[in-house]
Amino acid sequence: MKTRIAMRAALALGLPAVARGLGRLKCLRCKLLPEAGHEAGRGNVVTATVLVALYVVAC
Repeated sequence: MKTRIAMRAALALGLPAVARGLGRLKCLRCKLLPEAGHEAGRGNVVTATVLVALYVVAC
C-alpha cells in the first residue's frame, strides 16, 4: 500500500522513472523473499529482508 502511494506521488511530481523503479523494487522484493526460503508475512518482512541482505553480503 505504501509503495503504491509513493508511486502515485512520484507520478504526480512528474517523475515516472522513480515510479517505475519503485514498482521494480516491489516486484523484486516479492520474488526474492519466497525464493530465499523465508516466510514473508506481514510481521517479519523486515527481518526476512535483513537476513537476505546478510546472506547476499556473506556470499
